[in-house]
Amino acid sequence: MWERPAAAESTVPHGLAKTVAAALPGLWYCLHLPASLADLVDVDIWKLKAAQSLRLDHNILLVPIDCFDEDLGRHLQRHHPVVTVCPDELLDEARQRASALGFVLPTTPYSQLSDATLTAQWRAIHEHFSPELPALAGEVSLTRRLDLAPLTLPHRRLARQMGWPTAELAAQDMSVSKAFTQAFHGQTRLAALARLEREGASPSEAGRRFLQTAREEADRLRVPVALGLPGTAPAYARNAYDSEVRRRTGLQPAVNPDDTWSVALHERPDHMVERAAIEFAVTHEAVASSGLGLMLPTVPPDAFVILAELERHFLTPHSSAAVRRLLTRLNDAAQPLWSKELAAAIQRASHLTVFSNFPLGLLTMPGDSAPLCARVPVAYRPLEPLTRTVQHQVFAPPSISLNHTIKVLVAECIPLSDPVGRISREGWRIARENVAPEAATLTIIQAETLTLEALQQSVAEHRPDILVISAHGTMVGNMAALVIGETPHLDLGLDHLPSVVMLSACHVAPRGSGAVAITDLLLREGALAVLGTQIPVEVTRNATLMIRFMVYLAEEIAKPGQFATILDLWHHVQRSNAVNDILDGSPSLRAWATSTTINGHSVIREFCSRASGRLRLPHVYEDTERVLGEIADEQGQGKRVRNWFRRPGYVPESLFYVFAGRPDRIHLSSLGWRAERARRAVTAGPTSGPLLRRRKAFGL
Repeated sequence: MWERPAAAESTVPHGLAKTVAAALPGLWYCLHLPASLADLVDVDIWKLKAAQSLRLDHNILLVPIDCFDEDLGRHLQRHHPVVTVCPDELLDEARQRASALGFVLPTTPYSQLSDATLTAQWRAIHEHFSPELPALAGEVSLTRRLDLAPLTLPHRRLARQMGWPTAELAAQDMSVSKAFTQAFHGQTRLAALARLEREGASPSEAGRRFLQTAREEADRLRVPVALGLPGTAPAYARNAYDSEVRRRTGLQPAVNPDDTWSVALHERPDHMVERAAIEFAVTHEAVASSGLGLMLPTVPPDAFVILAELERHFLTPHSSAAVRRLLTRLNDAAQPLWSKELAAAIQRASHLTVFSNFPLGLLTMPGDSAPLCARVPVAYRPLEPLTRTVQHQVFAPPSISLNHTIKVLVAECIPLSDPVGRISREGWRIARENVAPEAATLTIIQAETLTLEALQQSVAEHRPDILVISAHGTMVGNMAALVIGETPHLDLGLDHLPSVVMLSACHVAPRGSGAVAITDLLLREGALAVLGTQIPVEVTRNATLMIRFMVYLAEEIAKPGQFATILDLWHHVQRSNAVNDILDGSPSLRAWATSTTINGHSVIREFCSRASGRLRLPHVYEDTERVLGEIADEQGQGKRVRNWFRRPGYVPESLFYVFAGRPDRIHLSSLGWRAERARRAVTAGPTSGPLLRRRKAFGL
């Protein structure tokens, strides 16, 4: 609970309302309570591993005291209201309202938030919901180091489920290296035990095989990773704050031993309050996915400045050499972000959730040759305003499954008289033809929507699963908007916004100048995931990407098994488009791509047959060049073609697309069905197997 103010007052630079900041002690406390019934009792190990794809979020309602009423009660009818936490001055009123709404436990004021209260509430929740089953043993205590909580809290919860010692995991003098090592080893042991359990190994057999199985699982381990990356663009700060305020907003390190939990943490200086809020969002995400989380240092201002220069460079005719130089400068400026823990986490990431205003995926990890978004799927959660970030994070929508016939609405917002509009319409005609063999699984509808009203009516009429808005992007002041017909718009006012919105438009998600982007605003309107571009993109290349995405999507729904989520599918399309980025680099390369190889195939077809298994994700452009070079050598054109790679060169345009929101929660086809089955198994609670005894038998 918190009290709604008469006038909003926010922290700087990320903009957290002071009234929402006052809820932080309670939010952090709730993160230590059970998230589901499965937290209360012994659960099969394979279910704990399966839960990483399910996002079992804590169900936390963040509401002002004057909204804690009967209207909220109607929403609570679909849930089990357990406990209310509030500042002491709101206790009497909150207690009365909570009692009227049927909360199970007494209202808890901040002054009573402690390890003893936490332990008592775990016990009371278990006795209320699962009295017939034995409770888990193990210590329950509050996290002290908030800077390490994204690592330590998910691991402590896992350790309690697995019957491992938990007391030392809350130590005040814990280092980030030790915390990461413990969390990584915990994930490895979980994967090994889950595999042995799925294989039906007896306790004695599992004991013999465990070390070898753990080594094998460590090599192939993939877990969700959440990252907190604070920082605001200097251009935004200059417009929003005066020089005195800007001087108070210095760079913050990744680790700060003074960053500890207390019931008064919201009374700290702005930068520490914002830090606690970002850490809460990252920890909430890491706990929900039973994965890893890391807090990173503030993005250096120079990195935003270079990023803005890079984005502006694409507004005029650009050269690949200049883009390469700017990307190199961007990597140099962002070098302080890298640590051995970050590199190790990314190497084991199934996907990244990045809470930031900075496109981390454009950076190249040390040792790689391609940007990070080619290596691993990346989903972004914007940090400004931070109030909205916290609100969105606690209001976590359930995962959805696109395991049915998918309806795609393409809203054509560019007049036919515009050459870009004509090319767009032709591209989507080709897309329809390419998905025609899979028409039973995916339908593409094109609609002429040259006014906002026409767009709204078309979306209301068709109610698509995926909305593609084909439009021009434009900057209005410091706002990245869509042009519908001839008019820029930031607020689309769509009553039936689908879960997935794809903006087939130029520079609608720029980050270098801190612009207010329509991609972020569509998340506020209710979209679960929004795809946008950081730069102006060439219309035919964009059409190629969109066609490939739709073809793969239709094939996945018809014959499931390759991609778990829509983020995974997009990542495949994005990084496998490297060959098109390269061959579209110049007229000479485009002409060569259609030439005939010694095997009688076109270059592009020959590439597709040879490239399988040879393209390393961290080096996808380098390896693509190598395969193309081999083909050129056989034609006697190797030197010429390799020279074209450098002069005039090419731009990795496909990597300048960003997926914001929760695309990792949109499951595809039967994989989504399996995830739902696993979710039901996990949240339904335990089986009767002697799992803790088995774990102890393994010597773990």
